[in-house]
Amino acid sequence: MSRDLLTITKVSVADADVAALIAAAREGDHLAYGEVVRRYSDALYRLAFRIVRDHGDAEDACQEAFLRAYTRLETYDSRFSFYTWLAAIVSNLCFRTLQRRDWRTISVDPALLREAPMFAADEPEMVLLVKERADVVKEALARLPDAYRQMVVLRHWHDLSYQEIADLTRQSLATVKTRLYRARQMLATQLVERRTLGGLA
Repeated sequence: MSRDLLTITKVSVADADVAALIAAAREGDHLAYGEVVRRYSDALYRLAFRIVRDHGDAEDACQEAFLRAYTRLETYDSRFSFYTWLAAIVSNLCFRTLQRRDWRTISVDPALLREAPMFAADEPEMVLLVKERADVVKEALARLPDAYRQMVVLRHWHDLSYQEIADLTRQSLATVKTRLYRARQMLATQLVERRTLGGLA
């Protein structure tokens, strides 16, 4: 079971005693909603950070999500997990944040790239890349065309699925897969050339 699924499962169990808090919040009890925020803050932040990979953006998304949820409590269907509803709100906010980013100038932290999970379909080029020095990683990514660099960062740094990337970039699933494949080939070529020319110490 994935870490995210475990988080959702654990939080969903807590929803049972959150129902009373939600009911009170709907009646205008601010303290009750404050307790809801306290209970879900950590889990929601982890989800937001997984997507945006920026502490400030993650915190902003969570604050906005809690505010939107509060102003729309009447639309919440109590048959479903409150966390799932919150997660959908914060995910949409995070995706909008990514859409506004300038992929020509965004800085990628190689340490975070190394921590991102490797997917079987993405080997061996990315596995090879993350073993390199930080300056090599940054240089290799910087040399990619913007559209290809965006795909690599979303996939390996933000840990998004192919479908999430397609939805975010408004590209077809086939286009996403093709660009990722070509981007990995370009990265592999760069690394081979560096070794051939003795560029790595």
